[in-house]
Amino acid sequence: MYVRSAGTLVATVVCLACGGPLPTNGAGTGTPAAIAQVRLFDETAGRDLTVHTGLPDDQSVRVEVRLYAADGHRLTDIVGGVALTLQFNPESLATAIPVPGQPLQRLVAAMAPVGTSGNQTVSLRFPGDGSVRSFGPFHVAVQSGGHLSGEFRLFDALNADLTQHVPLITADTMRLEVRLFDSTGARRTNIPGGVEITFRFDPDSLAMAFPIAGLPFWKAVTPTAPLGTEGSLFVSVLFLADSITKTYGPIQVLVH
Repeated sequence: MYVRSAGTLVATVVCLACGGPLPTNGAGTGTPAAIAQVRLFDETAGRDLTVHTGLPDDQSVRVEVRLYAADGHRLTDIVGGVALTLQFNPESLATAIPVPGQPLQRLVAAMAPVGTSGNQTVSLRFPGDGSVRSFGPFHVAVQSGGHLSGEFRLFDALNADLTQHVPLITADTMRLEVRLFDSTGARRTNIPGGVEITFRFDPDSLAMAFPIAGLPFWKAVTPTAPLGTEGSLFVSVLFLADSITKTYGPIQVLVH
């Protein structure tokens, strides 16, 4: 009845949601059993890291675990308290240091070399009743902190910034837009002579990119590799006026 990607998501949510009462004592308060799902965020940038956490090799990421009830609203207070542990697989992938006064935040730093991937599991311990619950695993990859210039960014049709990671959905086509910026951060929308943009995937079998008529900065991307395949995207921009080509990447890609 559902396509595979949607079915997997629905099954996960249903599984996480079963067995717990809805929150009590107000919109943001609930019992441990009321937690139906968790989501991960870059607390500093406000970026959702649930599908993929890209850890730069040259700086830490302040990861916040947010808790949600079965009806989708966020739980900011858990009866009896809550303690967080982030567990990495492999253990050598990264470290997580507590943030003082923020029990659901951790300062996460990569330990493994660039290109290493794995996952993290969220473990929640509830001092009030002594119970423990786990969520995940969630995908993690170590990437070069300075691998992308500020003059280039990549967005999907919903205006989500995918410059660090492109989540391709099996049997689905994603429209991706290349945006270019000058040294002041202003977007360049009119390039003298125009541009020609090329997407290259590594491995080649990862996905295919097709031009979109009338939209030179856009590509229609369809995964051609099996679910769970990882790889990279390199974006080349040929400036037709002076025949100069700039290439950006690698951008981490995962088929979901």
